[in-house]
Amino acid sequence: MGTKNCPETPRQKMINMMYLVLTAMLALNVAAETLYAFKIVDSSLMKTYLSFTDKNRTLMADFNSAYELNQGKVENWRNMAQDVHAKSDSLINYIIDTKEMLALAVNAEQKEPDEEINQNFPFIVTNENDTLIIQRQDDLNASPEVMLTRKQGERLQDQINTYKEELINIIGNYPSLVENLHSSLDVDDPVEGKGEQSGSYRTWVQQNFEATPVIAAITLLSKLQIDVRNAESAILRHLYNQIDASSFKFTGLNATVIPEARYIFQGQEYKARIFLSAEDSTQELEVYMDGQNQPLPVENGDAVFSIKPNEAGEYSYNGEIRYRNPDGEGFGTKPFSFDFKVARPAVTVSPTKMNVLYRDLQNPVSISVPGVPLSDITPICTNGTIYKDESSSEGNWIVEPDELDYEGTNTRIIVNAELNGEMKEMGEMVFRVKRVPDPVAQVAGMTSGDIAQERLALQTGVMAELEDFDFDLAFEVVSFDMSVPTSGGMTTTLQSNSWAFTPAQIRLLNSLGAGDRVSFENIKARIEDDEDDQERQLSPVILTIQ
Repeated sequence: MGTKNCPETPRQKMINMMYLVLTAMLALNVAAETLYAFKIVDSSLMKTYLSFTDKNRTLMADFNSAYELNQGKVENWRNMAQDVHAKSDSLINYIIDTKEMLALAVNAEQKEPDEEINQNFPFIVTNENDTLIIQRQDDLNASPEVMLTRKQGERLQDQINTYKEELINIIGNYPSLVENLHSSLDVDDPVEGKGEQSGSYRTWVQQNFEATPVIAAITLLSKLQIDVRNAESAILRHLYNQIDASSFKFTGLNATVIPEARYIFQGQEYKARIFLSAEDSTQELEVYMDGQNQPLPVENGDAVFSIKPNEAGEYSYNGEIRYRNPDGEGFGTKPFSFDFKVARPAVTVSPTKMNVLYRDLQNPVSISVPGVPLSDITPICTNGTIYKDESSSEGNWIVEPDELDYEGTNTRIIVNAELNGEMKEMGEMVFRVKRVPDPVAQVAGMTSGDIAQERLALQTGVMAELEDFDFDLAFEVVSFDMSVPTSGGMTTTLQSNSWAFTPAQIRLLNSLGAGDRVSFENIKARIEDDEDDQERQLSPVILTIQ
């Protein structure tokens, strides 16, 4: 029997979706409300985990009851179930120990027996039944320290893979069930692409625990606890069904769940068709896809269709099932169709204090929503314009703000996405809009100090350099005054209406000797080739001839 006998519950699917939604929220804004949301989701996950635990205990009790009624028929299946249950408990305890390591890394405080739990902070319960209150839930150092530096993440990864191998050895040749086990507990490192730049490859541990707030790491571990219990539940149900499999009229019965969508967002409706289907593994099943002449391969009575899309987008397929008629004469056919969406893997770490756009610049931004093709995303900007960056890959946009917004009160990028034919707001991010900082005036690369006459004589004018700025932006000096003290306490001042020295200024510079001082003052500059940019008054440059 395949995994059709043991699907995930709608509640489990909803919990998985909630975790993904919060990950997308984290990409938009690492704020107090997001951390609070993780705390709420972790609490909900633990309630679901306890529910799964109780259900699995009930299943084990059913095995024991069946054993009392018919020991010879049930003994082998009950022994396998007890082995699965013990291995699941062992892995769960290891995950809880990992949670405790994270909590202790942020100096979590142990709750006293008569102390009430502070609802403002998340907490964990250890294997020793101690309650640890996590006040530093936004700590970004504990997760990479414990999971990467101390290699606890790699050890957890090994424990999960070992658990899967042990369960596969127990259940034997049930490919669909094995595939479901691999997909629900997939902790394998991604395959490293040949075209990836150096340093861009990230392991499963890095993807999930590097630069991650400790509450997010604990929430992920809670989800892993549910995944283990869910895998345990699926296999226990499968083993229990084997007890009476031979008494079915058909060779098997499947509880089938077909959801309208396998990926939904907060506020969307989850809808699925649930029905009981009969299975006959003796039937010569033939399944043809999109008019192909060769049928799909059949494994354990199930036709297997697999594809690995290389591009994000929507995919649709049609096919038909051919089966022998009950009278043994001829074949009947049953057409079917299905579709799915492919999204690029995406993770974003957003430094909220650096959410800055600059007026008068084309500010590049990258926008994605997990589970949604890039072509279905439409952002808007409340202060200025946003449009696709045609010179770059899909998902990159250009923002040109209209007005300065130093407090970030009027500038938001709102991300909308088309879901099931309707536009839905997926979230927003607040930005501040600043003026491009002023450049620094320089002569011979200097702002002040001593300079050799020979070096000064080689210079052609006053430059404006924008220091420590990430954009490729140039400024030009539009005018400046050059002043040289002369005898009798007088000062000679000559003006240039460009960046370059005038002939008169050059003659005056060449007449200077050791100890003379020259000042370049009233320096005005603007963004190069932008006549609309307001002129900026720059600090003077004062040099002394050596």
